[in-house]
Formats: sequence, structure tokens, C-alpha cells
Amino acid sequence: MKNAIIIVGMLLAVASQAANNTTLDTIYANEHMNMALFFPAKIKQGIVGNNNFAFTYNREKGQTLGLLKAVPGKDSNLLVITKDGSVYSFMVRYAEKLEYPNRFIGLEERIGTEDQGVREDAQQERVARTLIADSSEVLTISDRRFQVSCESLLQLPERKHSVKKKQGLSLAVKNMYHMQDEVYVQFEIANHSGVRFDFGDLELFKVSGKRGRRASYQELELLPLHGHNVPVNVMHGQTVQSVYVYPKFHLDKGERLKVNLSEAGTSRLVVLSFK
Repeated sequence: MKNAIIIVGMLLAVASQAANNTTLDTIYANEHMNMALFFPAKIKQGIVGNNNFAFTYNREKGQTLGLLKAVPGKDSNLLVITKDGSVYSFMVRYAEKLEYPNRFIGLEERIGTEDQGVREDAQQERVARTLIADSSEVLTISDRRFQVSCESLLQLPERKHSVKKKQGLSLAVKNMYHMQDEVYVQFEIANHSGVRFDFGDLELFKVSGKRGRRASYQELELLPLHGHNVPVNVMHGQTVQSVYVYPKFHLDKGERLKVNLSEAGTSRLVVLSFK
């Protein structure tokens, strides 16, 4: 356990350095699927450098979601400016297949701000005001810390393999780490049902007792602080790994964990129990 914590710490350090690297990440898109990009603040402007790429967003109401599509052609770049003044830049490339058609952009990925002449503390004050005004759509400092930690966890070797399969869907727990005052749980959803799975909810419960004994059976839902790489849907043949962050908890003797994975708009449900 001590070695695992050291590894996580090293990965966090590497991730922090990478966030300051000026090398641009590449985002892939095609004409068959929407590459959904979620930014920390509402999009103010989005520009692509080549007409074989198209980037759309809600220009009237303002939205943190932007959709990128592409047809075969030369690589290009995407420049996005959000309403808090942050500037993001990515390389964009056509790909016939998209492994993950969703990406959550972190505030640490910005390459700068519109007001480079403004002192850094003034910029931070403006971002802080934005967080207070619209906290539902802007990542907080804790969220950014969670995001980096979740990315690091996904790079660690899997040390758990609790799995449940039902109706062509597979739900597995791959890792669970206690870090500081939180518990990070890595889930994996695989879809081999032949149809698309529209993600509804993933609920984690701490359970004690047996269901047949009403006096002793108890379920306590553990509400997540943060969800990383949570899919909108999972296509047939696709596997998605997500990490949820929960307030610190522990299991007493006889207690176990239960996960409910449900689909939006249907009765499909996968229930997994593990310790």
C-alpha cells in the first residue's frame, strides 16, 4: 500500500509538469460520431484552421459543451476561448475510429489567457468570481486536483477484478485507493449487448446485513465528490474506464459495497457487490 501511494505521488508530479508543457495535445474526430469536448467554462469562441473540421457550440445561450466533427483531410488546429478568458489550443486530426468520443478539458490545459498583461493574482480573482457565479459549470480547485489524480490512477496497474455481467453489459471495479481524505474507485463498463448503452447513473452503496432480514439490512449511499471520464453512452464493442471520487470511508466487519449501473430511459440495470 505504501508503495502504491508513492507511485501515485510520482505520477501526480509528472502530471503536474505535463500540464505546463507547451506541446499541444491531439484530438481526433470523424464524420460518423460527435467528439464531445467539455470545457471548464462557457465557450466564447471556437475556431478551426481547416474546413475539413467543424466545431459547433451554443452561441446564443453559451455552453461548456462543444462538438467536433471531421472528414478526411489534412491535420489542423482548434483554438477555443472561454468566457472566463482562458485560451485553449489543440491539434486536430481525422481518425476512422474514436476510442473515446468524450473529453473533459481541465483548466490546467489552457495555454494562457486573453489578458496576458493582467497580473496573475487579478486573473485568479476573476476566475474565482466566475466559480462563485456559475459553480455548476466551472471546475473548482478541488475538481482540478481530482482530475489530475484520476488520470494518474488510470495509469496504475489494476489490482482488483470484481466483475458482473448482465444482458451483454459488463461492470467491473479495477482499482480502489485511499488518498488523503478521499477514496478513488476505478470502474470499467464494457458493452457487448449489440446496441448502444445510454449511461444513466452509477450509484455506490455501503451495505450491511442480509436483505431477507429487514431489521439488520441497511444500505447507505455514498455520494461522489467528482466523476472523471463519465461516458454519455457506450457503443457496442466499446469499453470505458471511469474514476469516481468519494469522501473517505471504511468498511466494518460484515459490510460490503454495492454498485448499481443503470441505463437512461430503460430498465437495464447491472448490480455488482464487492469488498
